[in-house]
Amino acid sequence: MSTRGRTPARRSTGSLLDTLISQRRGGQGSGPRNRGPIRIGLLVPFQGADAIWGPSCQYSAVLAAAELNENGGILGRQIELLAADAGGSPQAVVERARDLVERQGADALVGVHLSSVRVELARALAGRVPYVFAPLFEGATERERVFSIGEVPERQFAGPVSHFMEQRKSRRWFLVGNDYVWPRATHNWVRDFVAKHGGEVVGDEYVGLGHDTAHLIDVIEAANPDVLFLSLVGSECVPFNRMFAERGLSRRIIRLSGAIEENTLMAIGAENTENLYCAAGYFSALETPENRNFLKRYRDAFGVTAPVQGVLSEACYEGLRFFGALTARAKSLDLDILSQAFEGLTFESPRGVTTVRNGVATGPTYLARADGTEFEILRSFSND
Repeated sequence: MSTRGRTPARRSTGSLLDTLISQRRGGQGSGPRNRGPIRIGLLVPFQGADAIWGPSCQYSAVLAAAELNENGGILGRQIELLAADAGGSPQAVVERARDLVERQGADALVGVHLSSVRVELARALAGRVPYVFAPLFEGATERERVFSIGEVPERQFAGPVSHFMEQRKSRRWFLVGNDYVWPRATHNWVRDFVAKHGGEVVGDEYVGLGHDTAHLIDVIEAANPDVLFLSLVGSECVPFNRMFAERGLSRRIIRLSGAIEENTLMAIGAENTENLYCAAGYFSALETPENRNFLKRYRDAFGVTAPVQGVLSEACYEGLRFFGALTARAKSLDLDILSQAFEGLTFESPRGVTTVRNGVATGPTYLARADGTEFEILRSFSND
């Protein structure tokens, strides 16, 4: 798929999306990588728990690529997006990504998907082409040779967890997450943080992706925590939160999530979101000049019925904008030169200005409360 030229017009939305999600097959070859368009492999989920935010990611990536192309592309070359499904088993995603690099000639990869997929992609393709992992993550990816730019647990949760412990006197915490690297690492951080601040974790449960969560409702009700910390991802959040509210637990137990974005919130349903909060580096409700401009460009390009933007799809947009800034600073696609340009890099996104310090992207975190099927931002926390 090519995004040369102007930002996609509203009338062309359907064809743009159809083109984006169909993988290019045949007649492409790898070709010389220093001439013609720069090919970026977009890795977003089309299946599995995280597919719920896939369409929003697709649209935001098209917008980012078109905007970069309007300003000369990357290193003077127009961007051409290639797409592969980053949902399903990590091993299957590796094979799809390998096809992007080896057969379709991707010069770089930008991914918004689960960390379990990132781990396998890094093992298989690290050092082959630049790979930007854009969403929130668990940290400590330095050895993977991946440009990870999302929120780490300390940046994402220190302020919000402190808020509930100090303002709401929430001392008893119960942790529930899916069984893979991001929830487990995040829970380790939350457990230590809560203990250091005089609280107690009264339960810590993990459920495999696609497994039933009904049994956890009884366990949580018996433990009677002040706060239920949720690291369930994507569509995994939907049946659990519905059951939780139907049991009546939402009236007395606060729910704090790090992964419920706007698409997931709508799927949970307004009647099931009482006392539901989320901590994230971005919400579509963010009232800043940068975000207002971003959402206006997005609506102008795709119309008011386009998929809603949230922290994960904004990260997809941000991943492409970050890569444009990184290559502009490095003046190269060479992985070693790009790595040297990473530290101290400043780039702009709908969140505002972000700077990489000590290998971690800095910026504010926001605490939002679900108001029906929308988020209301309560406060921000600086992590600079």
